[in-house]
Amino acid sequence: MDVLLVNPWIYDFAAYDFWLRPYGLLRLGGKLRRKGYRVKLLDLLDPFHPELPRRPKRKLFGTGHFFRTPVEKPALFEDVPRRWARYGLPPELVERELSRIPAPRLILLTCLQTYWYPGALEAYRLLRRFFPETPVLLGGIYARLLPDHAQKTFPEAEIVMTGREEEIVSRIEELVPPSGEPRPEDYPVFDLQREIPYAVLLTGTGCPFRCAYCASRLLFPEMKRRSPEDLFSEIVYWYERFGVRDLVFYDDALLWDFEHHLGPLLERVVEAGLSVRFHTPNALHARFLTPEVARWLKRAGFVTVRLGLETVTRRYDQKVSLEEFEAAVASLRQAGYAPREIGVYLLFGLPEQDLSEVRKAAEYVARLKARPILAEYSPVPGTPLFKEASRTSRYPLLEEPLAHNNSVFPAFKRPDWEAIEGLKRYVRELSR
Repeated sequence: MDVLLVNPWIYDFAAYDFWLRPYGLLRLGGKLRRKGYRVKLLDLLDPFHPELPRRPKRKLFGTGHFFRTPVEKPALFEDVPRRWARYGLPPELVERELSRIPAPRLILLTCLQTYWYPGALEAYRLLRRFFPETPVLLGGIYARLLPDHAQKTFPEAEIVMTGREEEIVSRIEELVPPSGEPRPEDYPVFDLQREIPYAVLLTGTGCPFRCAYCASRLLFPEMKRRSPEDLFSEIVYWYERFGVRDLVFYDDALLWDFEHHLGPLLERVVEAGLSVRFHTPNALHARFLTPEVARWLKRAGFVTVRLGLETVTRRYDQKVSLEEFEAAVASLRQAGYAPREIGVYLLFGLPEQDLSEVRKAAEYVARLKARPILAEYSPVPGTPLFKEASRTSRYPLLEEPLAHNNSVFPAFKRPDWEAIEGLKRYVRELSR
């Protein structure tokens, strides 16, 4: 084995496999395999591991639970009336896995969220114990947004601060040359998982908007798009070779330039008669959702449709007006989508946000015959809204990434937990 890819544990109040994959890590694995690297995946979140004490429940379209172990809550969160847990394989099971693996020549460790670094740190310490001579590269959103914190926390690791795959691959080639045979395709290495409940697609990176709460422009300053032909080939690859039927778009701007980008891809899917289900957990831009676009989504097999409205009274972006949003919902309804199938994200927990604002926004969405979904706000370092959240927070957001956790409502000075839970219940009832 040349390279070991490691997806670490999650420590949090809640974690759910809502199409949650370390896409950047798996995509990098595909790029390396094409160059002849022998690659293995160690997924510490693996819900399909045969040696788990109990198998986590799986639900529709490949989603489901992770194995959960309650653990002691960090002292920082003493004011939060919720239980803390480790999500993923028991440590003793991971140690057995590591004892079966020959020492890799290089380890790539990811960390998807800034506040999930404790799980990555525990995995890192375990990897150093088993493979003390193997170099470790740490990447992911945490390392890219907070490289200084990462370097202090993971002192012997090399921090990957770029999203350019070609730069990372070049660095890996400097450290270790490949020892295997090149492969023709460079798709993400989903096939290294024990099961493939779904495959993730990324048609392009970047976003034309500059929302105050979002890090898309920080992570991907330029918009880059793949060709419809290349995307269709990847869909066929997972569909025919591995029987994958659920495909999940991770794009931030999927509908941008629909006529030349997503539109031609959906035409190919429909013409080929592929029986697939598409999902958009990252939300679609309602501004671009015309009646024609909505008809194509329905025809091609988009099952999980999510729109981003964020707020109604205070606007932190310019990506959609209420008139455009209402037109988008109407287009989806005319295309045949039922109210329960049209999910609308509403940001919850913004600095100095009154809960009545969120309640009114949820009622507004429900009146339009769509389903309101609360998206708890997490302050993202480097974004304009992070400064405001740091000013209003009861936590040291600048010093401790653990405090970015959306479950603790970090931008609130004094959260009213009873009122928060009451609002959650109310919105769930509206959604039904």
